[in-house]
Amino acid sequence: MKRFTKTERIGVNEVERIFLDFGWIPRTIYQTDVGIDMEVEICEDGDPTGQLIAVQIKTGESYFKEDDFGEIIYRGKNVHLKYWTKHSLPVILVLHNPKTQWTIWQRITPEGIIKTDQNWKIAIPKQQSLDENSIDELKKLNKLPIYFQRLQRLAIHSKLISKINAGDFLILEIEEWVNKLSGKARITLKEINYNGDEIILSDGYYFHFYGVESLQTLYPWAKYEIDDDYYYDDEYDEFMNNFGVWDYEEKEYAGTRIDFREYRENLPKIRAIADGSGETQLFRLIINLNDLGLSFFTLNNYLEYGMQLSINLDGT
Repeated sequence: MKRFTKTERIGVNEVERIFLDFGWIPRTIYQTDVGIDMEVEICEDGDPTGQLIAVQIKTGESYFKEDDFGEIIYRGKNVHLKYWTKHSLPVILVLHNPKTQWTIWQRITPEGIIKTDQNWKIAIPKQQSLDENSIDELKKLNKLPIYFQRLQRLAIHSKLISKINAGDFLILEIEEWVNKLSGKARITLKEINYNGDEIILSDGYYFHFYGVESLQTLYPWAKYEIDDDYYYDDEYDEFMNNFGVWDYEEKEYAGTRIDFREYRENLPKIRAIADGSGETQLFRLIINLNDLGLSFFTLNNYLEYGMQLSINLDGT
């Protein structure tokens, strides 16, 4: 099932473009229960700060129809509000009008919510456009100390950590531009279901990628191994091109001077596949939990169990 409709995709693309123009790192999230479309990492002078904000995007002219004295009124459902106000990151709501290219935002806070008979509403100032004039205000949203920001990153990935611990198959694909000075890569997180279908969970560009070590910032709880089946055919073709003995009469390789298995054993454990053009290379990595991920999973389960036990004992 697609996460976004065509109209919603237009808004997500535009918001992604705006944050990229800021020099920040947006990562689109395709599979969520109740709605966070994007995580954005704030950068300073080209360097990621670790400061994250969560973004929910609503696209369409209809969201701008309720105009109340210089404010646009957004009406939402309680199930979304509960999720957003309890989120480990500060959450902003972004409205995008694809006809006028008008994009405005507001932070979701309990203080800014007005309860209605059935659900809730929030006022978004019309002058609060998502543009360079908002950069300073957005930077103020997540000013927690760095160690709390690291805990935030673990918390927002708790579902991923649980999936991996349960044996689900998660893949990280990194398309890296070979020009090492650019540091540019597109990073896509996928889940492989029982039918072998690849479901995209999130993707986005990263501008400070200088090898797999850079992933420590994005996924401090993870360790990796190559998707061996995916690499095998490509590396075999490369191997035969380099070491195969060509039979000109049969028009095929007759053998090789060295053993393919030994050749692969001598390759780096984490490696990329060139795309043939010389412009990009691809890492396709299976994600596992490192010691931090395992410890976090255990602690998180312990805390959830303790909370549930307390609720049961209280009878509330």
